[in-house]
Amino acid sequence: MRILIINNGIWPSGAQISTNEFIESLADRVELRILTCYQERFLTKVPAPTYRLPCKNVGALLIMKTNRIVEKLVEWADIAWIATGEFALASRIKRIKKLPIVAHLHSYEFLCPFMWLTYSLKEICNDSCTISKIVKCKFGSETHLIALGAKALPHGLISLGSGIVWTSLYYAKWRKIIMESFNSIDGFIAVSRTLYELHIKYFYNFKKKLLQVIYNLAIEPLKYVKPSSHEPYGDYILYAPGSNPVKGPHLLLEAWREVSREFRDLKLYMIGCKNTWVERKARQMNLRNIVFMERLPPDRRYYYLMYKAKAVVMPSLVPEAFGRIPVEANRLGVPAVVTNRGALPEIVEDGITGIITEADSDSLANAIARAISREWNRNTIIRRSFERINPIGIIDELIKFFEKILG
Repeated sequence: MRILIINNGIWPSGAQISTNEFIESLADRVELRILTCYQERFLTKVPAPTYRLPCKNVGALLIMKTNRIVEKLVEWADIAWIATGEFALASRIKRIKKLPIVAHLHSYEFLCPFMWLTYSLKEICNDSCTISKIVKCKFGSETHLIALGAKALPHGLISLGSGIVWTSLYYAKWRKIIMESFNSIDGFIAVSRTLYELHIKYFYNFKKKLLQVIYNLAIEPLKYVKPSSHEPYGDYILYAPGSNPVKGPHLLLEAWREVSREFRDLKLYMIGCKNTWVERKARQMNLRNIVFMERLPPDRRYYYLMYKAKAVVMPSLVPEAFGRIPVEANRLGVPAVVTNRGALPEIVEDGITGIITEADSDSLANAIARAISREWNRNTIIRRSFERINPIGIIDELIKFFEKILG
């Protein structure tokens, strides 16, 4: 089987890391060629010929330019796999050749024209939105960010005014791109049951397409750390999603006020929050024992920090499409404290590989206290993590899905 992979290679995101894992695992079983955006931040060297093209962003979508290279690769391939969101290329591929196309759904690009546009950080904007609802969505998000301190008031008001006008103008363009892309794609892969159900619910046409749930592999930590059952946990908990408000860093700060009073020697490491609004908010709250860090690449330092943590916390406020960080923690035998949003309850086994809690500060504080007070068994967490998300079985599922589309 000859697979043409379309892969953005721009953002150091969980979706990009997951795609690299898939590519590395597929390389010995099928022939691969990769089209990626012409950027210097492509995360890793992948084991396949890679061709780079210029790209541009249109809201949550990525538009990749076509040229003669694309035509040759389309002619070479048996199937195209849009791995990380370049859906707009699908219709142009079909004009070159009636090539079967599979698209990976890592997020909500088909449901919302903006990556993190939410109703006041509570739920995603969905396909049933009209322009007026999208404007309401933008208003709710911007005002919430201003209230949090994530945006300064003058900048937030300017962004709010211009953003609402631009949002209205952009909505029709986004709808046109989405529908053309959808009609050109033959099958979709959702990275969680939650993502599957949201697309079926809010984008009724998905019922007409082949749509299958295939979890991400999440095996990158094991390249850098070999977990041992005898390795003790450290004296800190870890927050790694960065300063994005939808990940709930402010919720964690509120919970930390209570946790730090009871556990005075415990530290909180917050990756990707140094010199951001999160650090400023913590200072305003006069919080202590917090170590703010720059964003770290997925390498030994990052994963060893995760490995030694007493617990990893992901207090998301919106429906997570997957939740890679808790799975990575579990792969290393570290319990994960997560909110009950989106796919997080699918990947964390409550009381076994972590603790699932409501998305409010009191519940989160209680969950963190429970997590750091009990005895965890690294081997049990690792074993149950692999039973729930089995990388070997996932690769077999992926190949069978490609074969189904081809058949």
